[in-house]
Amino acid sequence: STLSSSSAASDVYKRQVRGQLLPTKILFLRLRNLIKTMKSPEQQVPGLKIVKDFITKEEEEFLIKEIEKQKWETDLKRNVQQYGYKFDHKSQKIKAVLGPLPSFFGGVTHRLVTQGLFPYVPDQMIINQYTPGQGIHPHIDKPCFEDVIGSVGLGSSCIMEFRNRDNPKGEQVDIFFERRTAVVISAYF
Repeated sequence: STLSSSSAASDVYKRQVRGQLLPTKILFLRLRNLIKTMKSPEQQVPGLKIVKDFITKEEEEFLIKEIEKQKWETDLKRNVQQYGYKFDHKSQKIKAVLGPLPSFFGGVTHRLVTQGLFPYVPDQMIINQYTPGQGIHPHIDKPCFEDVIGSVGLGSSCIMEFRNRDNPKGEQVDIFFERRTAVVISAYF
């Protein structure tokens, strides 16, 4: 099986999110990448699944409205909300149990399972709020997050960069991460 014959997909690729760009720049990067490789992102990054329009515009608006009602952590360079478990970014470990995910995420978490993107309902979630031009550094998600990691884009689109951890100076795969899209990387695919 994929899981037993290779490392967890989330450990194989470093991920970086670059802040929002003008749509023409995103389109250029996307076209350049497709012309250069002529392969889909899923073919270039093992274990990657992309589901466009995973949520509707109405669901996106509802989720943003509900998220904005919640308290933001502001001790990082970006605003963060955490649910399920508290991940300490300094120690890189789970620090506390926070309880179940808020009910307004139920439709999203249920759909992740019914569409075969997650083998079980997620029990941990981190919401990151990025300002235009802001992003996060390349990183490998920690083992405490197990073998399935997913993202759903809300509010705007961005570019996600993937590089093989064994060849970090090798070819970079740029993925246009559209709003309302689900991006999942897993050892199960």
